[in-house]
Amino acid sequence: MTFDTLTMQAITAELQSELPGAVVQKVSEPTRGDIILNLYHQGRQLNLLFSIDSKYARVHLTQATAKKNKNIVQPTPFCMLLRKYLVGSRILSISNPGLERIIEIAFNPPIGLPPVMLVAEIMSRRSNLILIGENGFILGAARTVTGEKNPARAIFPGEKYRPVPTQNKLDPLQMSTDAFATAYQENMVAKGEPDQALLATVDGISPLLARELVYRSRQNSVKRTYKNDADALYDEIRFLFANINDKMFKPTQLPKLNIYAAIRLTHLPDEEMVEHDSVSLMLDNFYNGLIHSETVEALKHLLQSAVERRLTALKRKELALGGDLQATDLADRHRLFGELLLAYGDQVPRGADSALIQDLYNPEKQVVVPLNPSRTAAANAQHYFNRYRKAKKGRDEVLKQLKILSVETEYCRSILYSIENASSSSLAEIRMELIDAGYLRDTLKGKKKETTLPQPLSFKSGSGKTILVGRNNRQNDHVTFKAAVRRDIWFHIRRLPGSHVVLKETGWPPVKEDLEEAAFLAAYFSKGRESSVADVDYTEVRHVRRRPGGNPGQVFYENYETITINPRGQVLRKQFRL
Repeated sequence: MTFDTLTMQAITAELQSELPGAVVQKVSEPTRGDIILNLYHQGRQLNLLFSIDSKYARVHLTQATAKKNKNIVQPTPFCMLLRKYLVGSRILSISNPGLERIIEIAFNPPIGLPPVMLVAEIMSRRSNLILIGENGFILGAARTVTGEKNPARAIFPGEKYRPVPTQNKLDPLQMSTDAFATAYQENMVAKGEPDQALLATVDGISPLLARELVYRSRQNSVKRTYKNDADALYDEIRFLFANINDKMFKPTQLPKLNIYAAIRLTHLPDEEMVEHDSVSLMLDNFYNGLIHSETVEALKHLLQSAVERRLTALKRKELALGGDLQATDLADRHRLFGELLLAYGDQVPRGADSALIQDLYNPEKQVVVPLNPSRTAAANAQHYFNRYRKAKKGRDEVLKQLKILSVETEYCRSILYSIENASSSSLAEIRMELIDAGYLRDTLKGKKKETTLPQPLSFKSGSGKTILVGRNNRQNDHVTFKAAVRRDIWFHIRRLPGSHVVLKETGWPPVKEDLEEAAFLAAYFSKGRESSVADVDYTEVRHVRRRPGGNPGQVFYENYETITINPRGQVLRKQFRL
């Protein structure tokens, strides 16, 4: 992805045709680094987005409404400054100076305020939004830079606005053939690759555009005669920049490669391209998708980290309990010592520190029993019985705790599977589940929370029966105990994390075709998806019950039967469009 010079020229041309005369009704700050101007023009409501986020820096019209971010308590001083000068003003003109990724918007303010200009510099991590008053002095900026940090170009209220310094590259509209050839050949020696050499030679060219120009020059060199590659490249660059206009712009997006451009990219496969009617529509679609996918990945990572931390803690506790269990293994030995002392106490000399006694259960062997010399044989026996009862009680407790750990470990593994295969809405449900389980802190504690019903997947079998599929434990719980009735058929893959699946509107036994289709979905939406063979258990919902004290989605079931299914079956995948 790259918001390059051509993209800026394309968006400038689009805004020049759309926005002059538009009135600013509102200035919003939905997130830090984003400003939206809500405009009214010729009976239409328009939203102009400026983003100076280092990853998503851009300018374009957007369909998104400026919903306030819950994490932002109040707008920044710069947003308040923009409200003061821009609300009620009209857009006079829009321009793009030179070959820079800069857009300048002049405003005619309400009566009593001086004219102002909003300058958006879209330059990745150096992006900025600057409000300039009369005589070119800075009124404010989203990111201020003092003269101490940058003496050559301070961005600070009261400072004179200085344009972005030009790079030591050739202007594609002014360069001569000889100048280009000389500089290009020098950079070829230094860089080695044509696109890298071109990038270092000519101003206003991005890496993506450099690859496109090299490809076009090679394609055209077959049709024309050139002395060398430099001449072919020169012609291609001059043709592009000299003829750039509204008709040349063809906003193109390649979703699989995660890139876009203001012109058609001929060096990439046609079948992967999506053309848009406007640059703004393309940018809005691209960045909304990008931000959404990255937000989903960030939430996945947060949830996975929380569950993995819990799994690590459970493993440590399991090791500790294993040590305790070994210690309690002496319980049976303590009981034997007590029994031997009661049976042969009269043979134990008083004051002895040990006694060699014949084993009650193996007469051919003798057992050495340690003694407390200050106690009688009966008192020593009682002491060993006390230790036996304590150790046995401890062992029972340890075994109970190990069973609880095993159940929670199984739950954590099912959660990890759900997270890995979850959609954004499902992740929100999993987050609430982890908060309820104590794995995550509730950052919205004390605030009103939105409560929505779980939304499991719904399919239709070949015979028209409804099949519900839970995508996480909350949905599994809902599918099994809220959406299903007692005579519905419940499915789950055997011994693996997976979805609860319910075949509705049927009786027992289910029709073969419905049975196979529901079992296929249970196997497909499970950790056994890529297996060629999977065993799926099924029973009536009335035979499924929640595990006592268990988390959502944890159940016991009985009176079940098992069907073997192929989760990779292409026929059923096509039927359900999976």
